[in-house]
Amino acid sequence: MTQDLSAVNDPETVRPVPDNTLIAYVIPGVKKDVMACIRPCRPTRDWMDATPGQYAYRCIPLSAANTMGWEILNPVDVELRWSGRDKGDQIEVKAASRDPFAPHPHFGSGTVTWYLPFLFRTPPEYGLIVTGPANHDKDHIVPLDAFVRTDWIPFPFTMNWRLTTPDTTVRFEAGEPICRLLPYPLALLNEMHIEVHDMHEDPAFMQRVGDWEKQRAVDYEKQKAAEARWAAEGHEPDLKELWNSQYARGRGSDIAGVPHQTVFKCADVDDKRKQDKDQ
Repeated sequence: MTQDLSAVNDPETVRPVPDNTLIAYVIPGVKKDVMACIRPCRPTRDWMDATPGQYAYRCIPLSAANTMGWEILNPVDVELRWSGRDKGDQIEVKAASRDPFAPHPHFGSGTVTWYLPFLFRTPPEYGLIVTGPANHDKDHIVPLDAFVRTDWIPFPFTMNWRLTTPDTTVRFEAGEPICRLLPYPLALLNEMHIEVHDMHEDPAFMQRVGDWEKQRAVDYEKQKAAEARWAAEGHEPDLKELWNSQYARGRGSDIAGVPHQTVFKCADVDDKRKQDKDQ
């Protein structure tokens, strides 16, 4: 997609957003260090660290999802408690200190709202999927997903979570991710469609599926034998022996014609404000 950048310095024309760029405009009047509020998604999760031998990280689709997008961080330690009633302001918010971007009750029905210090813009034909942080545990509260047309809207959006259990305290710590941002092409879902076929229509792919099933059966037998041996020897299992690494190593990815990628490396957030002023 090629853009006309001739109007970049025209005060009466909205600046175009360059390709492959997500702009985060700081809301006018915000005085806090906004660079501490946003970062690329991190690959680790506490609950995954706590699994035996950290085996959860061997689920490559799970680990890949951990690293997709950018996160907005909660600014202050806060405790939330919902009465269970829908009408009126029925959520108690106890923040450790005053912060303009601490959560607030706003919509009712147990919903808690974070106002963000940024107004986001994407290039034409892209919007933002706004979700909770991927694969994070949080009891008694769920993030509310949204899709925002950030290619044109001139106003910020909020991140919302919904308390699900009345009279139960939920705590968010300062620096804890509360929002994930994923740029998404607008036309993709409209243009994509699903077709149901019999697999025998593609015999070469069917052969690969059969080979995978045979290898899976062999790996399962090896796993059972290893578990029996470890039990007899009385020591902890070496979990690396229990996992088939076909997916992790990208065996078979030649079908797609692109390199296999197990995690993503989203770019660090670049503060362009000083450069803008110097130009």
